[in-house]
This record gives sequence, C-alpha cells and structure tokens, in this order.
Amino acid sequence: MLKNKYLTFDLKSSQKIIADVKDYIRKYECPELALDLNGINAIEAAKIIVMTSTFHNKKYPQGKLICKTQSAIKNFVSEITTKNLEFII
Repeated sequence: MLKNKYLTFDLKSSQKIIADVKDYIRKYECPELALDLNGINAIEAAKIIVMTSTFHNKKYPQGKLICKTQSAIKNFVSEITTKNLEFII
C-alpha cells in the first residue's frame, strides 16, 4: 500500500470490515497499513481497531497499523491494543 493512502469503508458492519481488512492483510504485503475509520461510529471503530491491530501484529510484529479516527476512539482503545497501532486524528 502506498504511503498516505488509506483503506476506506462505506459499510457500517464492523464484522464485514474486519473480514475485508483480514483478507487484505492475507493477500498483500502491508507491513504498514492505514485505515480511515472516520465515518464509522465509535463502538464499531473500536472493535475494528482492536481486531485488525491484533491480526496485523501477528503477520507483521514490527509493522504499523495507522488509524485515521476521532480522538475519543484513540483514548478508548489506546491502552488495550497492540504496540503496532498509531492514530491520526
């Protein structure tokens, strides 16, 4: 994935988004992956971040998952996620 490009989502289903991100991680080399979750509600975004961060970290222990999201979501999940997570507000 090119730097400064984000995977974006029109769907409101966190399960579908998580499945899509996992498929992307399986298919492509993406030690640095960026997700734009600004259009997703806070609870759904938190689920997506936790699940995809864990999955991404398994494949890329030294990688980085960059999440473009609201600051409230960052505060909510920052203490329970993996070390590979970075937020852009």
